[in-house]
Amino acid sequence: MTRLASIAVVLVGLAGIAQADPSIAALEHALPRGWSVLATDSELVIRHDHACFLVGDNKAKAADVGAGSLVQLELRYRLEAKWSAKQIADAKAANERSAEELKALRTKYQIDKIKLGKGRPVPANADERARLDAYEKGEAAIRGRMVRLPLCTLGESSLFDGDDTYAQLKLKVDPAKAMEQLVSIVDIVKKQCGAN
Repeated sequence: MTRLASIAVVLVGLAGIAQADPSIAALEHALPRGWSVLATDSELVIRHDHACFLVGDNKAKAADVGAGSLVQLELRYRLEAKWSAKQIADAKAANERSAEELKALRTKYQIDKIKLGKGRPVPANADERARLDAYEKGEAAIRGRMVRLPLCTLGESSLFDGDDTYAQLKLKVDPAKAMEQLVSIVDIVKKQCGAN
């Protein structure tokens, strides 16, 4: 098989995944013109068909999003096999226990007694600094155990978002309409998904 033929087989395979799950196909049909869905077993990418120009102070952020003064607008979601109601309930229960641990830790180190500056605790002395450091270490450990819940269910998949999913929403691009569409696509995804 030639290299071109094997690339074509991969592309047909990827397109087949989207077509195999009617929910992914329905999502793609709901998108504005000029946007496409790419789906694999582990990722769903909604991408603008054409690169956009970064404008204004966002040109300095070009290194963070790819290359030069062009950017390919996209939303990236992680996919997993559809979570069962029990998986979701167990994860929520584990997270509630972790939230209670965080509350107890906050009380133990008297974090609410430390004055705030710009919404963050500002230790006034060595004792407050030590308490805050201990709390932040414990908080990091507890948050590390928390279970990331799916954003929603899309057909036979559970869809997960993350900070990187929405990172490009902060950019300014030309054409501006592409960014307006990207913002609207976030809502389209939520409407197409079943709530958990």
